[in-house]
Amino acid sequence: MSIDHTATFPAGPDDVLAVLTDEGFLRDCVTALGARLESIESTEQDDGPETTVRLLAPTTGIPPVFSRFVGREVAVVDRRTWTAGSDGGHSGVVHVGAQVFGRTAVVRGERRLAATADGTRSTVTGEAEVDAPLVGRQVEAAVRQLALVVLRREDEVLRRWLGDPS
Repeated sequence: MSIDHTATFPAGPDDVLAVLTDEGFLRDCVTALGARLESIESTEQDDGPETTVRLLAPTTGIPPVFSRFVGREVAVVDRRTWTAGSDGGHSGVVHVGAQVFGRTAVVRGERRLAATADGTRSTVTGEAEVDAPLVGRQVEAAVRQLALVVLRREDEVLRRWLGDPS
């Protein structure tokens, strides 16, 4: 199930990336989701920064047909690996995964930060995949919707950190 999300920010790609990889920002995002933080790892690789956030996400908002199987929280691991682009922007590989009753739910994608005349355009594309015979497509649709909610909340926090009043 595909994911496609675009937003613009009033700062250059380097500044946007600096915020996206800041531990304080990552903590604020976890809080904005109503989740509980387990750990944050932030390292600088040869090609660029890498972050790993481990959290316990609430299952509120998950369709009732599925929520009774997953409980009140799901352990989630969010890994993002960034590289500089030749156009002055940045590209990040996104891998978000969770294990639910021995089944894997994964969002794999890419986030591109491209310079614009007014700042940065952020484009996230990806796929939601769930290893669950019979109900996989339905669960993938729910995971896709949840991923879009997470991206919108992350955008709100990012705007605050960048001082954007909109």
